[in-house]
Amino acid sequence: MSGLKRKEEEIGLVELDADKAEETADRKEHEFLRRKRAYKKRNVRLALACIIVGSLTLILLGTLLFHIPLIAVGIVVVLEAGIAAALNNSDFWVHIAVMAAQAFIGILCGQALLMILAAGYYFILLVALKLIELDS
Repeated sequence: MSGLKRKEEEIGLVELDADKAEETADRKEHEFLRRKRAYKKRNVRLALACIIVGSLTLILLGTLLFHIPLIAVGIVVVLEAGIAAALNNSDFWVHIAVMAAQAFIGILCGQALLMILAAGYYFILLVALKLIELDS
């Protein structure tokens, strides 16, 4: 530190300790924002992994275990994603009603187990969407 700055501080023109406090506050804020971005990025990756694993599981179980055509299972996966995205900010009871309706439709169509798995996939999609929306 130069002698001129020290003299200015002594006579009251400049306050060097305030500059150090501002630098520390800026550094802490920068660190907080960096951590927040890393946390958000991790949540998005986790949500994407949940969506991919859930959809592949539903497709593989539907085609290999239940012997349902791949096109039909793919349509169910796409419909579930669309419904989850459309009803993302709805009340909790709406989601419960949608999952119950899916199970009921599966019973009527003779594919109860597939539609129950589809309702589980719907739940996974909702959790993934909420993970993406987290701001912390």
